[in-house]
Order: sequence, then C-alpha cells, then structure tokens
Amino acid sequence: MAHDFTSADLGPEIPMNQAEVPQQIEYINGQEVLVIGDPTGYADFNHQQGDNPYGYTQDCGLVSCQDVLNQFGVQVSETDVVSFASQHGLCDIAEADPSQNGGTTMEQQAQILNDYGIPAHSESSGTLESLAVHIEQGNGIIIEANAGVLWNDSRYFDQGDPNHAVTVTGVVRDPASGQIEGFYINDSGTGESAKFVDANTMQQAWEDNGGQSVVTDISHTTYP
Repeated sequence: MAHDFTSADLGPEIPMNQAEVPQQIEYINGQEVLVIGDPTGYADFNHQQGDNPYGYTQDCGLVSCQDVLNQFGVQVSETDVVSFASQHGLCDIAEADPSQNGGTTMEQQAQILNDYGIPAHSESSGTLESLAVHIEQGNGIIIEANAGVLWNDSRYFDQGDPNHAVTVTGVVRDPASGQIEGFYINDSGTGESAKFVDANTMQQAWEDNGGQSVVTDISHTTYP
C-alpha cells in the first residue's frame, strides 16, 4: 500500500564513503558534476516497450519492473513479466484492443517485484531529495511521471497527471554545493537509456504530480 514519504522512510543516513554506490565526476553541458549511481551499467536493461507476443504497448510499468529485476540479477524478459502480470491480475487487460493493455499501478509494480523475490514498496509525496537519497543508498527505483512534461511533448500531457513509468538510475549533484542538478533515467517509452533529465523537468514531471514511486527494500550494494 502507498504511504506518504517522511524522512523516517529513508532509514539511517549512510555516509557516501560507506554506501559503495558508484560515483564519479563527469561533465554535462560543460559543467562539472558528481554522478551518483550506475546509469551506464544499467543502460543495457532498458529497451522500447511493446516487445511481447501479446501486443501490449502500454506496459511501461512492466518493462520498468523488468529493468529493476535485471538490475538485481533476476533474468526475465519483457514477455516473462507481461505474461506473469496478465496471469495474476497485475496489469490492465480490459481493453479489446491489445495495444491499449498492459498498464499498471505502482502497487501492482511493487507486487510484481515482491513476487519475483525483490522486496519493494510504493511511496507517495516523494521529493527530489528523497529520490536522490534512495539512489545514493543503492535502491532500485521506478517513478510514475507525466510523459508530456518528461518528453516536452504536449501530445502526451493528458491532464498533467502521472501517466508513464520509468526507472531512475542516477542522481547528478553539484560537487561543491551538493545541489541536485538532475537525474538519469531509463525510459522504455522512447527506448532511451541513461537519459539525463534536469532537476526542473523532473520536479514538474514527477514531484509536482505526487512524487509517486516504487522503491526496493534492498540495495544493489548488499544483494545478493
């Protein structure tokens, strides 16, 4: 069940030199930044959604689940996850047109991860800082964002509510001030991996729309 995010949800603060999450200095648009997480390493776990024999194309949440499962070494394909979700009532299969099926709620996404052996829960009211801390602690993360804002394409804005799921694979901070400059995501809607999204866009696409996410209860640094 979803719950409002509080600082207590983060657990004890983990000093960066003990978290063992990859971090390195890079340059984005000529600016020196600190990248925390493994956007490059997790890029291979993403692909364009709709690669399944059922014809489901609205399965961004299911592909995001596959992405996170692959990050933790669970070897499943999109077809595996779509089949599992369909058989267990964990995705939308109500439409006569198969291409409109495959949608999921964040609670369903969390359940799928749990069923595959990766404990996870849903959260709401998240902030950019809480999202960054989850990454810095090594958690796998799916967020529910607005595709129109994320893609800067009004055709996908709908009512401005969350309508697309992506995985977040890295946070970018100013190395001097610690200010969040943006995040890296894997986006199955476009097929783009390790895509940089600036902080302002992420705030509008995700935080301002409820800050909904699915977060693993285990860290990449301690599993298996």
